[in-house]
Amino acid sequence: MFTEVELKYQVNDFVRVRDKLRDASAELVSESSQEENAVLDLSDGSLGDSSVLLRLREFRNEVILTVKKPGPSGPMKIRDEYETVLSTSFQDAMELFAALGYRQVFHYSKTREVWSLGKNIHICLDTLYFGKFVEVETDSMSRVSSTSKLLGLDPHEGLSSSYRKLQLVYDSDFRQQRGDV
Repeated sequence: MFTEVELKYQVNDFVRVRDKLRDASAELVSESSQEENAVLDLSDGSLGDSSVLLRLREFRNEVILTVKKPGPSGPMKIRDEYETVLSTSFQDAMELFAALGYRQVFHYSKTREVWSLGKNIHICLDTLYFGKFVEVETDSMSRVSSTSKLLGLDPHEGLSSSYRKLQLVYDSDFRQQRGDV
């Protein structure tokens, strides 16, 4: 188990952040790659109702199972995270969970580039159809704040929402602008 503390920042592009990462001698862990994410729940929605996330992710030819349990509320997203790499295909894992009564309740795709800045500090540059985001993830609020500042980002402007919530807001706003609602 790992206690994950994170903030996301919506940005116009990644140029300045990449420059700051290089200046800080950060290591590029993974070049930009496509990632598929499936959020699973039981038919009664009990995982979502209890704020537990069960996710299957396919990234760089690996299938990763993640469970996130809610942590204390506050200005940053704090969750207990359990994660393991599965030795099966994404489709086979989806079928296994379906056999256990789980269904996909949400799917999202993104392009992700991963950087590391010291022990347990990961910076992800994520592109989704509704925006570009810098995700700062580590194990403490103070490290998220200091890393954010190092990258020229204001911790008070960080977002603690999940990509699922951000996408739902974007889609709703988009439909309203088009007059679909």
